[in-house]
Order: sequence, then structure tokens, then C-alpha cells
Amino acid sequence: MKNVSSTDAAKAIVERYLASHERGQYTWRPFVKRGIYRREDYRYHADLQGLLPSAPLGSYSYIWGVYPSTGETTLRFALIPYGPVKVYVNGALVGESDIFSERYRSKQILELPMRKGLNDLVLLCENTSGGFGCEFGTWVGKLDYYFLMPALYSEMEGLCYSAPQETLLESLSLDSLYSLSWFPERPDLHEGEVKLSSVFPDAKEGQCAVLATSFTLKENRWCTFQSNARLFLDDLPVEGSLELQSGRHTLLLHARIEEMVSLVVRDAKTNDTIAVSNPVLPESCPYRFLIAGPFDSRPDAFTLQYTKPFPTADGEDFWHLEGKNTYLRMYNDNPLFGHWNYPLGVTLYGLAETERMLSSSDPSLAYRIAEYLENHIQASLDSYPYAMWDKEHLGGSTAVHHLMTSLDSLDDCGSFASTVLEVGKDHELHGFEEIIEVVHTYISKIQPRLSDGTFFRTGLMHEFHENTMWVDDLYMSVPFLIRYSIYANDNSSLEDAINQFFGFAKYLYMEDEQLMSHVYDFERNIATGIPWGRGNGWALFSLSELLMVLPENHPKRKKLITFFRSLSEGFLRHQDEEGMFHQVLDMHSSYQESSCTAMAACAFSRGVRHQWYENPEPYREGCVKACDGLKKKAIDGDGHVHGVCRGSEFSCSRRYYAEQLLPRLDDTHGIGIILLALCEGEKLD
Repeated sequence: MKNVSSTDAAKAIVERYLASHERGQYTWRPFVKRGIYRREDYRYHADLQGLLPSAPLGSYSYIWGVYPSTGETTLRFALIPYGPVKVYVNGALVGESDIFSERYRSKQILELPMRKGLNDLVLLCENTSGGFGCEFGTWVGKLDYYFLMPALYSEMEGLCYSAPQETLLESLSLDSLYSLSWFPERPDLHEGEVKLSSVFPDAKEGQCAVLATSFTLKENRWCTFQSNARLFLDDLPVEGSLELQSGRHTLLLHARIEEMVSLVVRDAKTNDTIAVSNPVLPESCPYRFLIAGPFDSRPDAFTLQYTKPFPTADGEDFWHLEGKNTYLRMYNDNPLFGHWNYPLGVTLYGLAETERMLSSSDPSLAYRIAEYLENHIQASLDSYPYAMWDKEHLGGSTAVHHLMTSLDSLDDCGSFASTVLEVGKDHELHGFEEIIEVVHTYISKIQPRLSDGTFFRTGLMHEFHENTMWVDDLYMSVPFLIRYSIYANDNSSLEDAINQFFGFAKYLYMEDEQLMSHVYDFERNIATGIPWGRGNGWALFSLSELLMVLPENHPKRKKLITFFRSLSEGFLRHQDEEGMFHQVLDMHSSYQESSCTAMAACAFSRGVRHQWYENPEPYREGCVKACDGLKKKAIDGDGHVHGVCRGSEFSCSRRYYAEQLLPRLDDTHGIGIILLALCEGEKLD
């Protein structure tokens, strides 16, 4: 976007983002906690010797699931075989185990080809004395992709497995697969009846349950209700016949668990049966009721909601479905809305600053931003209690809040929680206190540290990060710590934030270059020596966040300003003629990278405005050039953001960063920080 103001460039980004990521809804699916489902490592565990104990040696079982893909791509897939396994996608063999991985049960990584739409994954497992089955799924901890069962299981997550086969199928056509007998067994549901003792087999005599169902009328009509349960229609008691308006109606049934519950809804005029269906699942789904319980007595009032656990006689619980160990499960299938992760924390921070910038000049857009911020953050806050219940009761992996439920790194928590506190300054957010304290407890008491208190990474589900220190973690920790120190009047958090810079500098600062190495690897006792652009951007930007709140008389302020000046000088010398900085800062043959350019612009502007530089003019000019470069190179007329490096691993090779760690269109690692840079550019003017 050439020849436009920073404000107009920011508005273009915001308009596109809001249009592309409107407020979304959660998805609900049936879930059976038996058979093959994801466990705490986010992989599916298929111990077929346990699931099929009578299977003879030499027999086979097929495992079948479906993966919906939004486009043609590859899916990185981990296979840990217990015995021989062949992997098929859409009928074609794409990989198989080898004798080494079978013996040691070691991980094999496959790239599964996916077409747009539904893809059939079939694993053929052979029963041997060494093992039968496998673990499979995500190649890295907490990556929340999952498979659905085939159509005969009605949109249920997981995979089904066949009865033992003595001979192999001639093909993996759908007809051939459907000809097999599959587990877990599908429920035998009787229309108009629910056996509550199957849902709550351990219920005590006299305990009750609440059932919810719904039906839709195309026109006004008289309806007759027959049930042995106490009925409530749209929150009001009902019995006999009643004239109803067209539309969707909800029924609640209060019943004793030892009873077989019956319900029939009829058209009073024609005596035709009116079908009932689940309040949140598709009408085609065979599960017609949501079931809550057990309760020691019939609840006087029961609030119908589908996003939070509720108290029962057995403690906190969520909705069950007909059948044993069958639940309603919540998923966040939205691309971005409602999710909690570190790049989105930065994205929402950028939106919040843009809202403040536009509050006078474009109050309509500012209002839309505020509404989006509140909706996204509130959705994430509101789903946290459910997510923790899900983790405890449904296998250990979740499809809502998969990071906070398996919290083992600063990446998981600090950035987004910092933004919650930032947005909470001038927006009405509810119920954030619990999750903020969880994050503070993790960072201050659980996150691994060196003997001097400096953060490092160990004990993560992501094994590649074991025993390392990443410069990125300055942003994943410091902004939260400084905002928490203000929120809770907790000076120790501010001191912790200060000390992290000195600890990280000890291992990562390259004095001659005046830049930070991306990672220190304690396994090899080496710094990688690569001045990755975004990593250095996080260090400089996070230091500016700290200096903006650090008291003028703090004894360590002078040293921190000296460090800020040094990093700024190291950065500035690598700005190119177009105002951009590069993926590897001192390697101008690497591509122009937008997020690190934006971070430099932010920090330079803050340094000039707050008088941290002895000679501010080069940095004023550097900020202006960077903002101009972003408008010309990174932002197009439709508000798309270009040139943002995707999420990284690390290497000691510059070629990894320059040639493999490539940019992605509209990557959330860059949207928010570019908005922040444009806002800072306006403040500097």
C-alpha cells in the first residue's frame, strides 16, 4: 500500500481480519470414551491386544478414520507401531512400519497426502507375539488435530477398528470397508425411550437425571405430550396438550434413573408423531437427548447451557448421551476465533492498540474492534472450565484450550494472558481472574529455571525443545510479568521480569554483533549464533514494554537502557534501503521479514518518544523507514499481510532460517505486531 497513512494501512488490515474471522460458534460432537481415542500425548492409542483379546496370532484388524481437509496438503503424521502396520490414505499405501520401529516402538514420521474434503485413513495391523496395534497421530505434543469416525458413527471423533480378519480385503473401497464388523459397537437406541441406568450404572437408588431434547414446528399447531417424566417446555411445566408457535422448542425431562424414560410428542390434530432431536447435534444424529446427572433430588431449577460443567451428586460433570461412557464433547473448529495461543495474543494486542488509535477518527471501526476483542477473549475465558473438565474426564487431550490444559511452556500462556490484562484495562471482561492466577503460578513457581532464576525449556511435550533457552521467551514471559505486577500490586513479578534480561543476555547476547542468538542449546553447551530477525525483535520489543513501566529511580534501569541502546544499534545497522529488516538480520540475501521489521519500528518509536536514546534521530528515521517499508512490501490493498515468517524451530545453520523457515500469507505471528508498529508510527509523527 504505497502513499497511504499508517492509519489507513492499519484500517485495511483490521477490516480484512474482522471480515475473515467473524465471531464463530463451538462445534459439539458425540464422543465415546472407549476404543481408540486421543490420550494425554494427543496421539491415538490402539492397543489391539487389549481391545481384541481373542484375536488369533497372524490375524489382522483394520483401523478406520476420516480427516477433513480444507485443501490439498500434506499431514505430518507420527506412527509408533506395536507390530507390523501399513498406512493407507484414500485407498493408496503411503507408508508402513519397519522391524526397528516395531521392536523399539520408536516414532516414524510420515507425510500423508490429503485432498480437499474428506480423506479416509486406514491402518492395517497384524497381530504378532511382539505386539498388535500402534499409537499414531500428531508428530509433536499438543498439536490438536484429530480424526473423525466414518459416517456410520455420526460425526464422532476417534477411529473404529474391525473384528479380527483371517484374510485381507482385496481393496479398501468403501463397500469393502462397510462389509466388516466394526467396534466400538454402536448404541441400540429405542425411539421414544432412554435407559438411564446405562448412562449412570453406578447411580444410587432414588437419584435423578435431567434430559434435554428439542423439536421443530414449521407452523403453529396443537401438540400432545406423553411421558413418565416431569416435563418442562421452554422453561415452563407442561402436560397434556398445548398450542405452540412455529419454530424450535426445547423440552426438559426430570426423571428417576432407575426408570426407563419414555417420551412421545404428537400432533394433536393428526396424531402424527413429531420427531425429537438433540438440542446441539445435527438432526441426523441418532443421539436425541442430552443427559445430566446424577442428582440426589430433582433440581428445582436447571439452567440449560452447553459450554460449562455443572454440579452433580458426583461432582462437576458435563452432558452425557444415551449409552455407556458416551458424552457430548466441545470443539473449537474456528480457524482463529476463541482460540488461546501466543501469536493470537500479539494479534489481539495489535487490535487493541488500533482501537485506541481510531477511537476519535473512526469510532465506528473502533467499536467493531472492541466488540471483537471482547467476544474473542470472553469466549476463550468462558471455555476454560469446560476444557479442564474435558482433560480430566475424556482422555487428557482437548479440542478447546489445548495449550492451557497441557501447560508446560511459556509459549502456552504468557502472551495471551498478557493481552487479557492489557485489554481488561478498558474493556469489560468477566471471569479472567482464575486463569490469570493459573498463568502467574505457572510462570513464577513451575516454569523451569536455571540456578540463577533464568527461564529455560525442559520437560516439554515438544521433545525437540528439551534443554534449551530461546530468546523468544522474553516476550512469552516479560510482558505478562510486568502487567501482572501492576494488576496484583506484586513487585516480585516486576523484579523477575527485569532479571530475565540479564539472565538471557548471559547466554544469548553476541557482543560484537550487538544482537541476540536465537537459542542456547544446553545439550551441546553452545549458542546457535544465528541472529534470527523475529527472535531479536522479541527481545527489543519486550525490553521496550518493560522500560515503559519501570520506575525512573529503579537501580537497574540504567543498565537496561544501555542494553536497549546496544540492541537498537545492532538492529539499525542492518536496515536495508527499503526500510526492511531481514529473516537473518546480518544476512541480506535472506528474505525481507515483516514481523521483525515491525518490532524494530515499535521499539525505535518508543525509544524516541520516551527519550531512551542519546541520539534519537537515527531511530526516528529508522522507524519512519520501517513503517514505509511495511506499507510498501508487507501490506496489500486488500489488507493482507505478507512476508511473515512462520512459527520456528531452531538450527545452527543460517540456511534453515533463510531457505526453510519461509513466510506465510496473513500469518498471525505478524498481523498484531505490524498493527502495533503502524500505531507507533502515528504516535511518533
